[in-house]
Amino acid sequence: MGLNMLLIQDFLRYVTLATLPRTGMESLLVAPISKASANQRAGRSGRTGPGKCFRLYTAYNYMNGLDYNTVPEIQRTNLANVVLSLKSLGIHDLLKLIFALSALNKLGELTKVGRRMAEFPLDPMLSKMIVASDK
Repeated sequence: MGLNMLLIQDFLRYVTLATLPRTGMESLLVAPISKASANQRAGRSGRTGPGKCFRLYTAYNYMNGLDYNTVPEIQRTNLANVVLSLKSLGIHDLLKLIFALSALNKLGELTKVGRRMAEFPLDPMLSKMIVASDK
C-alpha cells in the first residue's frame, strides 16, 4: 500500500461560459474565482483523506482581489434561447403560464403555492407537480 494523498493546486482562475454584452454571443472566458470557491477548493483537499491545497497566489490577492461570492449563472447566461424554445412550444405569454400554475396572484405577487414552488430548483411545471402531489 502506497501513500494516498490528494493535492490541489489553486490558480485563482476558472473558465466560464458568459455572454459578451457588446456582441451578444456566448464565449468561454477565464475569470477570477471567488473567496467562497477558493475555500471550497481548499476543503476538498482533506475531505476524504489526507491532503494539501497549494494556493498559487499571495494572501494580498486573496484578500483584495477576489469577490466574496461567484456571480450567479443566471446573470452570466443569455436567456434568449430559453424564451425562443418556450415560444416554439406554443407558450406565447410566459406570465400566463405562471398564473395558470397558481404561482402568482392578480397583482403579480407570489402565492402560497408559488412560494412552495420556488423552493424547488426545477422547471415551474415540475415544481407544481411536486407541490400538488402533497395534497
